[in-house]
Amino acid sequence: MLIPFFRTLILYFCIILAVRLMGKRQVGEMQPGELVITILVSAVASVPMQDMDIPLAHGLVPVFTLIAAEVLISALTLKWVPLRRMLSGKPVEVIRDGKVDRKALCSLRMNLDDLMEDLRLEGVFDLRQVAFAQVETNGRLSVLLRNEGPGPFYLLVADGSPDLTVLARLGKTADWLEKVLRSYGVSDCKEVFLFCADQAGNMIFLRKEETA
Repeated sequence: MLIPFFRTLILYFCIILAVRLMGKRQVGEMQPGELVITILVSAVASVPMQDMDIPLAHGLVPVFTLIAAEVLISALTLKWVPLRRMLSGKPVEVIRDGKVDRKALCSLRMNLDDLMEDLRLEGVFDLRQVAFAQVETNGRLSVLLRNEGPGPFYLLVADGSPDLTVLARLGKTADWLEKVLRSYGVSDCKEVFLFCADQAGNMIFLRKEETA
């Protein structure tokens, strides 16, 4: 009786350690890759708990292999924006000025009932109050109401990588971006940690050296 007890305790503490290594996100805040790793870890760890004939190491080795892969991928996505976009996707704008973007909903395989439910959970019951709403990469809906100030800021440069799709959405070009960055004393996007702008012309700029 003691062997299953101690095996379960060992796996329990090892899984806690593994989850701590992954970070402190809540389940609802996990990116797709993190959620997959969490499900796989729980599935792999349950096998040696249920079958005493399976060596404990056969449960621990896969668990820590999965966590090592997740930590490595997380480190790579911090440095390489295209990989981050590929694994986590990008936020999708679904409402602007009270109008729902049907194509965006279809791309997310999200119906109107889902959208209205998410709005109600954010305390919004009148679609006309919404100035802007987008579905984040973790599946949650972010909402900006009309009376909450200026429009949303768009992330144009992240970790030295410009987003031409967002530039086009704002009606701007790569030449415009280059000109603006030069006004901040920057000649190359690689020097920029964060650059955001809204449609009213307000901007947020941060060099990489300022975040060191």
